[in-house]
Amino acid sequence: MYRKLRVCLLPVALTATILLGFERSAHADDATVLAADLDWTGGIGERGVSTGQGGAIRLGYKLDMVLASLTPEVGGGYHWFRGAADASLKQGFLGGRLRFGKILEPGVYAHLGYGVLDEAVPGAGFSGVSADAGVSLDLTLLPVLDLGVHAGYNGILANSEHAAFDSYVLGLQAALVF
Repeated sequence: MYRKLRVCLLPVALTATILLGFERSAHADDATVLAADLDWTGGIGERGVSTGQGGAIRLGYKLDMVLASLTPEVGGGYHWFRGAADASLKQGFLGGRLRFGKILEPGVYAHLGYGVLDEAVPGAGFSGVSADAGVSLDLTLLPVLDLGVHAGYNGILANSEHAAFDSYVLGLQAALVF
């Protein structure tokens, strides 16, 4: 029985040893990060807007703080929505991410920027301050590659002329760390 147990535990022990070895080297230093997001999105209470797709590209610098990391970043995003409004949202943003841990990294993110909402109806689109915020969970597969998921809010904030445009995002993300 002990022989069977050792044979079953051998792959688990080997995997744990490899992962713990990577933990010591996984992003042990500050590094440049180039990331891409692939999103599924939808309007929150927006007339003529249903679900859609989109994504973002981000460039940042990951600052290692032992048990956490902070990544200030700049980027841009594009999301399009099905529905009668035939809307699309383009954004440029600055912000950051705060993640905890080294291999499995839960975190939060937030960005502010400028966004443009285009709609099929002439004059219906507008532009203004855009914002996004959410939660993420990343897995460091190799010291140079992070894969993860995220969920959050994305939109253009209300101003004196227009109500806010609100949407949610659910997505996948990949980051090269060098």
